Amino acid sequence: MQEILQLLNSMSPYLLLGFLLAGIMHAFVPNNFYHKYLSRQSFRSVLNAALLGIPIPLCSCGVIPTAMSLRKEGASRGATVSFLIATPQTGIDSIIATYSLMGLPFALLRPLVALSTSLVGGCIVNQWDEKDTEANKETHRRQTSEVQPALSFIEKVKSALHYAFVEMMQDIGRWLVLGLIIAGLITAFVPDS
Repeated sequence: MQEILQLLNSMSPYLLLGFLLAGIMHAFVPNNFYHKYLSRQSFRSVLNAALLGIPIPLCSCGVIPTAMSLRKEGASRGATVSFLIATPQTGIDSIIATYSLMGLPFALLRPLVALSTSLVGGCIVNQWDEKDTEANKETHRRQTSEVQPALSFIEKVKSALHYAFVEMMQDIGRWLVLGLIIAGLITAFVPDS
């Protein structure tokens, strides 16, 4: 139990940041953005997702809720995987750590490798996933049929917080808890050696 609580304490700030960013994107980014730039099973949507993820300062924990939000908003599976791969590898803290440990050439090479691997991963997922196009068309039809009332800034902030810390928590909370329990058990029962 101690290991699970320790993991939860170390991961929670990053997870909360990821949930918050997912809420902000949900409330402040128009729904048609996701359909226009990220929903197709194409190289372009994979590239757009990678480029969207590169400047966002999220670690491998915080990127999970944000990527889930992208998927829920209508991004293709390939674009979501591309975002998942690119984002944690290209945080400014990761690049600075790489620079301090390995020097400038590796620090410059790291974002390029992250972009390349995210493009390859996203394209592979798009190749294997043929059902995704119809699911994204249905998501877009549902979102465009819903009339979106004009919200004030305060209402958008409330919407972002509700989406982040209520809806997203309900969607992926149990999977996060399961993952924390498994990680805690591995930490407790698998020797370091």
